[in-house]
Amino acid sequence: MKRLLAGSAGLVMAIMVVNAGNYGLNLLLANALDPSDFGDASLLVTVLLVTGVLAGTLQLATSVATIRRPDQRDQQLGSMRLLTNRVGWVGGLLLGAVSPLAADILHVESRWALFIMAAGFPLHLQLAVERGRLQGDLFLGRLAGTFVAEGVARIVATIAIVSLAPSVGALAVALNVGFLGGYLVCRPRLGRWSWLELTNPGDHPPVGSVGTAVVAVTLITNLDVVAAKCVFDPATAGGFAALALGGRVVFFASWTLQQAMLPLVIAEHATIGRELRQKLFVGGNALVCAVLVVLAWGWSDRWITLAFGATYSDLAPLLGPYALGTGVVSVAAAVAVIRSTEGNDWPSRFLLGGAVAVGATLLFNGETLKSFIDARLLSVVLLAALVITAGNVSGRFSNSVIGSCRSGREGAFS
Repeated sequence: MKRLLAGSAGLVMAIMVVNAGNYGLNLLLANALDPSDFGDASLLVTVLLVTGVLAGTLQLATSVATIRRPDQRDQQLGSMRLLTNRVGWVGGLLLGAVSPLAADILHVESRWALFIMAAGFPLHLQLAVERGRLQGDLFLGRLAGTFVAEGVARIVATIAIVSLAPSVGALAVALNVGFLGGYLVCRPRLGRWSWLELTNPGDHPPVGSVGTAVVAVTLITNLDVVAAKCVFDPATAGGFAALALGGRVVFFASWTLQQAMLPLVIAEHATIGRELRQKLFVGGNALVCAVLVVLAWGWSDRWITLAFGATYSDLAPLLGPYALGTGVVSVAAAVAVIRSTEGNDWPSRFLLGGAVAVGATLLFNGETLKSFIDARLLSVVLLAALVITAGNVSGRFSNSVIGSCRSGREGAFS
């Protein structure tokens, strides 16, 4: 257990260091580019994070299936690799096909940039499955190494490529290089590249409501940048991208904690009771989010000026409300993830439906950045209340029904 806790702590530190490096790289781009160009660059990062929705889903689903069904480990992994290849290649082709139209709708200067991002989609998903394998096998040190390798490869490639050919398309190439760095560290010893795996070894492990929760929270915390690109002029959308860059720190911290601690929560044998582990999981996420929101609200002037300069100083009062909305939805996601591991799908379903509703709401609140962020905050607070209520009410109801049925069966057989 001590080794597992140490590995989890190391994983948290590794992901945080890599996120800090990526964050510093984004700050460099924000200072090097004018607001319009930075809006395009931020959109590429958002595309990366949105495709990371499915990647995170596959990682969690793979790790949960491996921990819960160790006797079927190889079959589960083979099935997930096949599923990933199908989704990755078909999805990558579709994303590439619609990239010219998407570039026009989102006012992106380079059509090739979105096409290049689509080309890295299959490898992104395969990397996620192999990370889930390492997480499920509790090889947390090597898992941490994959994040470090990805971060270092992406940062070095971005600095090198963009300095030689400063363009949004070059940035897209550099972002994809990171996936290759991470995959080379965790590539399974199959004698071949696992993304070419085509043989179906059995049924697919269920992605389930764990994945639904991951999809929902990442959509909420990233699609607002896409919505802003649709409703605002390029300069205003670039300003909102700067706010989102600050507020996403809350999401990254919560998501890192969830990735590292989930195997500990669902493990069958542990010295701490399962219910207490669940409370620590949700409470830890809430505490981390609360601390970061307080810092964002209290030091917004200093942070905005230090990170982006005087150009963005007028945005400082909006950073706190944006960070609060991100923290609220991150805690709701932690509740949904925990309930989903118990077979309670309702919180995740509400969270996903709410993600669509929040996106639609933002498209009709584009008069000012303040109205846009206020609408986001109100929407996610209502959504979080619904998710937490659904987790408690539906969980008690299902436990009551299961207990009644079990008592009836036991009475019938006695």
